[in-house]
Amino acid sequence: MTQRFTSRVRAAATAVLALVIMPGASLYHTHLKASLPAKDEVVTKAPESICLTFSARPELALSDVKLFTADSTAVRIGKVMATDDSLTIGAALPADLAPGQYTVAWRTASKDGHVIRGRYRFSYTPK
Repeated sequence: MTQRFTSRVRAAATAVLALVIMPGASLYHTHLKASLPAKDEVVTKAPESICLTFSARPELALSDVKLFTADSTAVRIGKVMATDDSLTIGAALPADLAPGQYTVAWRTASKDGHVIRGRYRFSYTPK
């Protein structure tokens, strides 16, 4: 084999290996698995809390949850707390939550320190 051919084979093998390994690497980082209220959900009863469930145990000290109205006004919510499920964190919502569309913005990190964040919307429309 020529050196040029060997170099090309090595480069192709490296590229294929990177494609196989790299997508799998992201599986080891924490990600949001479920939320209550859920993304794009329309609830008819005022939710009492926001609960976020992750693929790995979130670090409570590095976690934050914020709630915003449709016009981006911050809504005062309770402190982020651990729940009975070690993969879930929660924050209490005000008892007098007004009907409307809301955005939940969250941030957490797993034990490896990798910070993740996201946001989603839900609507509260009483019957």
